[in-house]
Amino acid sequence: MASSAPTDGQVFIGPGLSPFKRNATIVGVIAVTALVFWIAIHQGVPAVGSTIIAVLFILGFVYYLRLIAPVPFTITLGSESLVKRSRRGEVIEVRWEDLTRIKEEFFPNGKRISISAYRKVNEPGQKARAWAIYRDDVTDLDGLAEALKHAIPESCAWQSETVHE
Repeated sequence: MASSAPTDGQVFIGPGLSPFKRNATIVGVIAVTALVFWIAIHQGVPAVGSTIIAVLFILGFVYYLRLIAPVPFTITLGSESLVKRSRRGEVIEVRWEDLTRIKEEFFPNGKRISISAYRKVNEPGQKARAWAIYRDDVTDLDGLAEALKHAIPESCAWQSETVHE
């Protein structure tokens, strides 16, 4: 299985949040904010406290959305390592010799749900699971799985599991 030459430099893309979903969310938040201010203007002084609470709630919701929004990323299968780079600057590099296990999960109907990469823990505070990619996160999850099957070293275990039975 250690034939990393054919997959050298292969890149898989996780596009992040789609423009439609981002724009629909922005329009929804603006509409709710406009509704809150329209109610505040029509109710006058008695609605000041409620308006402040509503605006704080909306700002908290926007902050929460920024935290959970999927960030665009790339996964590169190089000759030396497996690298995941996000647009926010986070880089997770796992050298092939440090890769211990790849785990894939399937629905009972055979559709692949996710792929997780596990590594040797070499530093304090480092976690064994390097990353997990789900079907909706990447444009070609099945292609990534096939490329990984051909690229992983023989010391790396491949584990398939059916979940949600």
